[in-house]
Amino acid sequence: MNFARRSCLHMLPAAACAWAAAPHARAGEAERRQLRWSFELVNPLSRDLFDQAVWLYVPAAETPVQTLDAVRLSVPWTLARDALGHAIVQVLVPRLPALGRRVVSVTADLTMRALPRETPLADPGDWLRSERFIEVEHPAVRALAAELRQRSPADTARAVYDWVRGHLQYAGYVPEDRGAADALARHGGDCTEYAYLVTALARANGIPARMVGGYDTDRNAVLRAADYHNWAELHFEGRWNLVDAQKERWLEPAGQYVAFRIYRDAAVNPVGRAHRYAVRGEMEVRPA
Repeated sequence: MNFARRSCLHMLPAAACAWAAAPHARAGEAERRQLRWSFELVNPLSRDLFDQAVWLYVPAAETPVQTLDAVRLSVPWTLARDALGHAIVQVLVPRLPALGRRVVSVTADLTMRALPRETPLADPGDWLRSERFIEVEHPAVRALAAELRQRSPADTARAVYDWVRGHLQYAGYVPEDRGAADALARHGGDCTEYAYLVTALARANGIPARMVGGYDTDRNAVLRAADYHNWAELHFEGRWNLVDAQKERWLEPAGQYVAFRIYRDAAVNPVGRAHRYAVRGEMEVRPA
């Protein structure tokens, strides 16, 4: 696995898992939501495994629309938060018997706001540069971005959304990441490529943008791995705004998008560049 090159983690014991919701989490229209899911730790080998570990994302500790109030697991664990606001759980497995498996259940309690709160950016440039799969400097991306540029960031963002929504063909789930330039060349992709292309076109027009991964749910839910979704958030008018061209959603309903991971082309925590989890050792993680 790819360990962090720079650590911003603050490890907490399981007993200290709950973050008190900040005052702004109660402002305006907000609601409590509970999410549950399970996964299996599997030993595929005919010998015992020792000192295994897995790091995985749970709902982000704090975003413009969500606050993680508490998280619970059915096994011993520790929780960490990094500089981007991710919440990362670590599960240590001292011994996993030969061909054995262990089901782990997770419950997360959240406060969700209907609209994103204002979020000033200390360094907008950090969300304007090229990254892997977000090829801001690609000639085709630059050319299209120039065609879509409008008088204001909000109007430009809307033009980007309309173009991607109207010109890309949804290809269903694609297991590998292909990136913004590939989506533009193919005029298609899955939700990840839609989000990469929106992000790249926005950044090429000077609008801070990012890709986010998580789940779209408007109620308490039992999550399925197959329902994991990626979307874009663009920063204009003082806040991060929902732009989901694949699902054809502009700005709303932001309050039903539960973020687990904000994409960065860097190992900012022990999950590294993985979308959901990283394993140390020979065990496998599978949906339960």
